[in-house]
Amino acid sequence: MAGESHRRILEACKMKIGELFGFDSVQLTVLVDNEIYLEGLRSTWGLSVYVEVERNGLKRKVLMDTSGSYDTLIYNSSKLGIDLSAVDAVFISHWHGDHCGCLKDVLEVLKPETPVYVPSSNRSEVKAIGEVGGKAIICSKAKRFFEGFLSTGCLGRWTKEHSLLIKLVNSEFILITGCAHPGVINIVKRSRNLIENFKLKAVIGGFHISSRREGLIVGNFMKENNVETVSPCHCTGTDAKSAIAEVLGANYSRCGSGKSFQFKSK
Repeated sequence: MAGESHRRILEACKMKIGELFGFDSVQLTVLVDNEIYLEGLRSTWGLSVYVEVERNGLKRKVLMDTSGSYDTLIYNSSKLGIDLSAVDAVFISHWHGDHCGCLKDVLEVLKPETPVYVPSSNRSEVKAIGEVGGKAIICSKAKRFFEGFLSTGCLGRWTKEHSLLIKLVNSEFILITGCAHPGVINIVKRSRNLIENFKLKAVIGGFHISSRREGLIVGNFMKENNVETVSPCHCTGTDAKSAIAEVLGANYSRCGSGKSFQFKSK
């Protein structure tokens, strides 16, 4: 009885698809990863993804994580023709140095009061964000921003982490994970619990798994959920990547610094 009551509460709290407008197009560019996709770029242990969306001619630009190396971030951004000073918001998946280590350097080139969406209240980090002119927004619960972006809300017992959902106008979603410490499958399930009629188009980011067995489990889960594009990177081991690729075939996409993804509403 209690379980049924809990299920009804969850259903009642689900976000209606129409509550997020969504975007006509979404372009993702991996600025920093452990591996190199485009020759001439640099790699380092960490992750940073540049997101540019458009709806009816209006563009928004979000930086998902910064990596820990400002030199690598700036070098690759310049090579790719991306102007970080034009970023409208920063999204930090979790408080690990390889994901937010150069956040202060990034904020110094952004406009004052740039919002920084963070998973939890880390006093020293939140204070540092304010000291360099940013505005920390804590996403302990799911939070919407910029018409079609959504934080999953904070997950994880030990490592507090949230992931970024982006909605297309056709009601499909793209999920970007930082390290997926809470488990990429758990993150997808949380997303499904948040959003009514949830349709996942792509999952890109760190999966925090290493073995072939884990890769097969994740690959089969993505296949069962009809995810069209799966691109594990950063903290995903080679054996796990190979297993995911084996299961998904053409729906698997190799990642690395310089990899770009383009999604459009059908």
